[in-house]
Amino acid sequence: MLIDKGKYNIKAVSTMLGIQPGTLRAWERRYQVIAPKRTASGHRLYTDEQVEILRKLVAKVNEGLTIRQAVALVIEESKDPIPSFTKGDEVAKKLDELLQSFILFDEQRAHASLSYLFSVYTVETVVTDVLPSLLCHIYLWRIQKKMTSAHEQFARSFLRSKLGAIVLNIPIVSQCPKAVSILGPNETDELILLIFTAFLRLKGIHAIYIGGDVSESDFLAMLNDAKPTFLFFSCMNFDHIEKMNELVSKLRDQAPDITIGLIGEAAASHPFYVGKVKEQWEEWLAQRIDEQK
Repeated sequence: MLIDKGKYNIKAVSTMLGIQPGTLRAWERRYQVIAPKRTASGHRLYTDEQVEILRKLVAKVNEGLTIRQAVALVIEESKDPIPSFTKGDEVAKKLDELLQSFILFDEQRAHASLSYLFSVYTVETVVTDVLPSLLCHIYLWRIQKKMTSAHEQFARSFLRSKLGAIVLNIPIVSQCPKAVSILGPNETDELILLIFTAFLRLKGIHAIYIGGDVSESDFLAMLNDAKPTFLFFSCMNFDHIEKMNELVSKLRDQAPDITIGLIGEAAASHPFYVGKVKEQWEEWLAQRIDEQK
């Protein structure tokens, strides 16, 4: 049974796992996968559960993964499966067909499988439940070497085009709040941000998708022109979170009336984090809209 009370100091954990205390501190600071308790004098105390998480990270790094890949994989393994989609059901079957179509570079087959899902389920269910599950499978298949980087890029290109079309085809409700969705500094992964933008539009928010590669001066000018109520950033790469923090701090000074939200694994510990699943997004959005009334 795991004990919640911290009881191992950093030297003990370092000895148990065979890694330097400095490495432990760097992982904690950069990847924020654990938050050890502190004594009154400020010394770290790790719980059994935290030591086990670190043990998994060390094992995966020793297997040849980078620490960023190891963190992402441990986070993914800790997630509960989507309860409504069980192994052997029609969604699981179509997800497998989509994955196989990516392996074969078969765009026509991928389109047919995705079209079937949209014909059976609502747009919201496919966008906010099915596609995130598909992204997880793509990432895991890449880590497990079931697909190459070429397969992954083909899959991402296909999904990027489909999600872009979905966002543009969701009607905008007149007089609804306006939001801008943009990639965080140095970020390139658009898919989660596109999914989130589609979710916003489905919830009646006039969400404008900008993507990335926008200069700071152009970005600030865009805010002045668009006058959004909300500003959402995605940050998936743990190496970019410090730049993200700097940008958020600057925006809080220059545009204090805009409500900022962050999505993506690397932002999970940030106070402006919106959440990782639809239910959390809905709760965050409802709270912020109520605050503005």
